[in-house]
Amino acid sequence: MNLKLFVGIGLLVTTNIMAQDYFAGETGSSSESPDEVSTPVAAPIYQSAQDESSLASSSSEASVGGDESLNDFSKLHGNAYNTVGNEGAFATVGTNMRTPHTMNGQNLVYFEPSLEYGLVSFTKGNTYFLALDNSGKVGLMTLGMAMGGMGFSLDLGLGKTFASSETGGVESSGSSIALGDDIGLRFSMPLGGLSFSAHLEWLTIADQVSTETPATEVNANYWDFLLEAEVSNASSAKDFFWTGGASILRRNLTEESITTGPPAATVNATDPNSHIEVAPYFNVAMKVLGNDRARVLVGSNNTLGIQMFDEITNVTDGTIEFGLFLAPNIFAEIALTKNWMFFGGASHNLNLFTFSSEEFPGNSSSSVLQMLTEQTVVEIGTRFQWKSIALEASLADTFLENPFSTFNGGALAANLGAFIYF
Repeated sequence: MNLKLFVGIGLLVTTNIMAQDYFAGETGSSSESPDEVSTPVAAPIYQSAQDESSLASSSSEASVGGDESLNDFSKLHGNAYNTVGNEGAFATVGTNMRTPHTMNGQNLVYFEPSLEYGLVSFTKGNTYFLALDNSGKVGLMTLGMAMGGMGFSLDLGLGKTFASSETGGVESSGSSIALGDDIGLRFSMPLGGLSFSAHLEWLTIADQVSTETPATEVNANYWDFLLEAEVSNASSAKDFFWTGGASILRRNLTEESITTGPPAATVNATDPNSHIEVAPYFNVAMKVLGNDRARVLVGSNNTLGIQMFDEITNVTDGTIEFGLFLAPNIFAEIALTKNWMFFGGASHNLNLFTFSSEEFPGNSSSSVLQMLTEQTVVEIGTRFQWKSIALEASLADTFLENPFSTFNGGALAANLGAFIYF
């Protein structure tokens, strides 16, 4: 409740400042004509150098609130900012941690109580950073280093237990691995005006218990193995932004039971969700409106997913599923003063098509074709910064059926982050 109260107060103050800027323009010097204090004109998407120069001059004259600029808010943002995932928005803690070389030169501490996340980054020749987070039932620690030409990081979350016992000369042993046990590696580097990043991860996706006695042995395997690589122009783009890449995922949900007998037997059980997934993706965004103080970005995050599910004896001969998924999004931000900014975004997932085909023993089969637009998610937020500190807060909810309705209040999510820069 205190978090939502803080967010509400921040948004109220933001609205009040916006109103003050507006009425300041209305009651300005009487020597100015209405043409001289006009509404900022939207910038075209592409411009020549001469057009950009003249636009900068005209937008500066047209700005009502003074010398505030979006450039004042280009420092690293928190995860409350741009939750719709627009490619053209400023960098966040989340996007920088995906490409560790971008942490080079960052001297800051960041806390996010709403998601139980903390980060410190400091420069001692190279830049070193430590992040504390959670993964499933265990804590997750990220250690990384960024240099001018590359960066890498290690994700580590431990939830392993090993036990053994002996009773009357009979030995038994067992092990358990908790949901969220994780080890991951990230690497990234600049490539001219582009950046390259790669990600490798092994994640336990369910509590995994294995046992061994003289009579029986149970081996459980519940894990994801992920390999991902991508290229982006985010470091050099001005009005058009893109990221392209692909991920390969192996999801394994199997259990093997061995009985020494007599009679000896081995039983393998496979969950229907065990599969291999290949997913190339291409995300784009462009600036469609903008001046020194504000901009509007429109984008789409697009994935072509292919899943091949395991064969299960006497149940299914295998399933293949593929589909094209689009996530159109809108993101807007405005500098209200040199200390306050407002941002907002909207997004939904468009399942343009999904086709699945399954084969069954006995010469049977089935297929499904689906097209679905999921519900729209909307966020609004604000950022306050002063000297070396910054606070960011956002609210998000799902508009159920009527896009013009107010927040339904059923799944209202608040996010809060705080920075100290050095």
